[in-house]
Amino acid sequence: MSDSKWEDNSIQFPRLISEIWANVEISDAEWEDICVSMDITQVELEQLFNRAEKEWEKIKLTNC
Repeated sequence: MSDSKWEDNSIQFPRLISEIWANVEISDAEWEDICVSMDITQVELEQLFNRAEKEWEKIKLTNC
């Protein structure tokens, strides 16, 4: 990956979130902690992960 893409937050943030969603086991208690700390529901958190995954897939098709 070129340095410009590495430093581009609009690419790396959805990439990071998508990779966490795909590769990290999160317990129910951890889900709850994340939701509380972000002041969102679990449904909203899942939507956020899904949005990041869709954005990352779109980025891969157009930029990589």
